[in-house]
Amino acid sequence: MGDKPTSTTGNATAPTTLTARENPAYGRHMQDAEMFTNAACMALNIWDRFDVFCTLGASSGYLKGNSASFNLVGLFGDNENQSTVKTNSVPNMSLDQSVVELYTDTAFSWSVGARAALWECGCATLGASFQYAQSKPKVEELNVLCNAAEFTINKPKGYVGQEFPLALIAGTDAATGTKDASIDYHEWQASLALSYRLNMFTPYIGVKWSRASFDADTIRIAQPKSATAIFDTTTLNPTIAGAGDVKASAEGQLGDTMQIVSLQLNKMKSRKSC
Repeated sequence: MGDKPTSTTGNATAPTTLTARENPAYGRHMQDAEMFTNAACMALNIWDRFDVFCTLGASSGYLKGNSASFNLVGLFGDNENQSTVKTNSVPNMSLDQSVVELYTDTAFSWSVGARAALWECGCATLGASFQYAQSKPKVEELNVLCNAAEFTINKPKGYVGQEFPLALIAGTDAATGTKDASIDYHEWQASLALSYRLNMFTPYIGVKWSRASFDADTIRIAQPKSATAIFDTTTLNPTIAGAGDVKASAEGQLGDTMQIVSLQLNKMKSRKSC
């Protein structure tokens, strides 16, 4: 990103050089992360004590979190007298007072695992299990709920490994070098439980450990916009004049709206749970 704005009044020249700044996504937690799976299971039983199994099915997901977790950024306060920002301008604002949510499509998923009765004594049994699951659904819908730049994208595409500045055509129908946004989902689970058979009932007590990760190759997705200005605008971002005024055709005419907005789908891991 560019330097953080420091001007107390008016606008300033848009930054064109990258400056090291603290990553607002570090240490952030998702508000909600869910994966839904429907699958069929096939198992091989060995000596009535061990099961080796696999599942085949379909999964879909939902993620929701603070926009800082997705590195939502934009350019504010551009003082240039032109209808678009310069090609080498970089964002200077991190938008962390909003919400980003995404839905994935339904994609093929699979898992493998094993279960075993480790110890038996009368009606008591100590068992353990392990399972690993994987799926790679594409992002079906991306919603950015932000007062300064609110937008929705169906089947978003973005840039992988692309540093700032993004091309000015990013977010338009003419954008090139983009790929579909997809999430590589991995999860492992391990459990240990003690059960006791009482006629028709088998109460048990146990503990389960699990860890999930969501990896989208840190793809950066630009806000949709028009390739050419229509009614002097390329996006529907609101004007934020504050105590100043909105310029029509003078220096700072772009300064009161958020420009070159984009976000990044970072790699996320669940906290180890049990």
